[in-house]
Amino acid sequence: MQNLRFWKMNGAGNDFVMLDNRDGRIALSAAQIARVCDRHRGVGADGLLLAEKPQGDAGWRMRYYNADGGEAEMCGNGARCFARFV
Repeated sequence: MQNLRFWKMNGAGNDFVMLDNRDGRIALSAAQIARVCDRHRGVGADGLLLAEKPQGDAGWRMRYYNADGGEAEMCGNGARCFARFV
């Protein structure tokens, strides 16, 4: 896995790994995301957030992955962290 610059953020009791992927260079598999989120061998987090270039007229795009590496449509507490980041 490549070196990642990340931010660890907390939103209403949940913690997240935040990555700036506006350049599109970060492409992590579900297994890699799960490894990053692992509390014993990784950074440890409830989920991983990617800040990406928008699709359409938006200023940013948020992608959220659960700690098991599966992508989800939304996470309210993650959105708090994303808003703070951007």
